Amino acid sequence: MPQDKFPRLTGTRREQFIFSSADAFKRASRLALEGVERAEGAGEKFHLGIVYGVNGAFAVELYLKCLLAVECGQIPATHNLKDLFYQLSRESQRKLKRDHDKRIQDNSMLVGFRQRLGIKTDLDSLLEDGQDVFRQFRYMFDGVPDRTKPLGFALEPFGELVRNRILDLRPEWLADESTSQAR
Repeated sequence: MPQDKFPRLTGTRREQFIFSSADAFKRASRLALEGVERAEGAGEKFHLGIVYGVNGAFAVELYLKCLLAVECGQIPATHNLKDLFYQLSRESQRKLKRDHDKRIQDNSMLVGFRQRLGIKTDLDSLLEDGQDVFRQFRYMFDGVPDRTKPLGFALEPFGELVRNRILDLRPEWLADESTSQAR
């Protein structure tokens, strides 16, 4: 019988692959955001904004799944960021909320969301509001039902905190940072 070209990864190798994939999607997201800033037409800005949101949400999802793999060896089959967060250990949830609360005060992107759009930026509100951004942005052409407030992706700083939490638990991965870190 032929051997699978892409066999299922396990253990630390699986965790590192998920982590590196999250870094790659984060980088793609940041490149799209840079494109938004350079784009001239409203249509191009809008579509690059969607690309930013989809890739950014997927990066956060993968960071959360990586942290779940590190903490308990499970990777749930969901894209829902809120559900993934609440499956983390209580310690990780507590640390991530605490760190998020410290960071939101002076994060320019989150300050902008609060001032321009009136969006609450505490972690529970952002997770509630952005839990399905990956699905909603990918299928924007189907519309976003039951949506009365602006739609945006404001969980990028949270994704960075999840990434940092993973590195707290896997400090040996820091040696690879010069080649893998999404900037």
